Formats: sequence, structure tokens, C-alpha cells
Amino acid sequence: MENIFNRNIIPSNDFERIAALNRYHLINAFDEPVLDQIVQLTAKTFDTPMALISLVDLHQVFFKSAIGTSGADFTSRGRSLCSIAILDTEPLIIHYAEEEKCLLTNPVIAAEYGFKFYASAPLITSDGFMIGALCITDTKLRDFTAEQVETLKGFAAMVIQEIEKKIQLKTESQLEVLEK
Repeated sequence: MENIFNRNIIPSNDFERIAALNRYHLINAFDEPVLDQIVQLTAKTFDTPMALISLVDLHQVFFKSAIGTSGADFTSRGRSLCSIAILDTEPLIIHYAEEEKCLLTNPVIAAEYGFKFYASAPLITSDGFMIGALCITDTKLRDFTAEQVETLKGFAAMVIQEIEKKIQLKTESQLEVLEK
């Protein structure tokens, strides 16, 4: 897998993490209107031109819901900042500064996207696996306060609650069928 970040982007529990992701049957599934609403609310709250929910699979990052993107449904895992976002339970906040070495100064990212700001909060399942991220980006410099970090984490928690509610309802309906 190509990796433009010059650092390890594969967590030590990647096999188990991907199994957890697959348990939700989200990739290539139908649109989720509630997730679309959360993405829209996130972009509006932070006044960003782009917001998305990413799901990090073995070789690709899938965009479950997105606004302000080029319309792509996925990208290579080795080219997506979301691959780094799932390495830590805390949000990843990157401010572009020409004088500093940071991920946004990577020529590939700068040329493709023109980001000056990126923030993401990992989507952490109830059993502790980081299956993706809720991300916002901007093409202009911006500050991001501690309160905004907490708000982004709250939106990410809403996403995972919706995802887990879906699997719980599916399990309950399967149990009802078995009981009949």
C-alpha cells in the first residue's frame, strides 16, 4: 500500500479493527439519512466547506457521508488523513503553517486538496475500535478552540450511536424471527 505520510498508519490491532468495521455492514450499504444530517450539521456548526464520515478499511478509506468533496466515494488508505485520525482516541487537529513541517505541507495533500485546516474525531465503537472518523476541513487558516474540539467529539459520538443503534435493531429483529 502506498503511504505518503512517512510514518506508520496501521494500528497494531488492525485485523480486529477491520473485523469490527465489517460487523456493521456499512461499506457499500445504502445511504444513511441520519448520518447525512449529522455531517450537514457538523459543517454548519463549524462553518467549514467540507465535512465527512470516513470508514477506514484494509486498503481504502470509504466516505459514508460527505459534503463539499469532489464526489469520490473512497480514496487510498495511504493517502487519507483519516488513516492517521484512527491511530489515537483524541481528535487530530492540523493547522497549516508554511514555516512548520506538518501533514498539510505534504506536497501531495497540498496539491490535491489545498487544505489549510483539518480536524477529525475518531469513531470509537463501544468495544473500543476506531473504525473511521468524522472530519472537517477548510481551505483557509482557522483557530479551533478546546470547546470546538469537544463539540466535534460529541458529533462523532452521535455518529457511532447511530451506527450501533442500527446493528442493535438488526440483531433484535433477527432474534424476533428466531423466536417465532
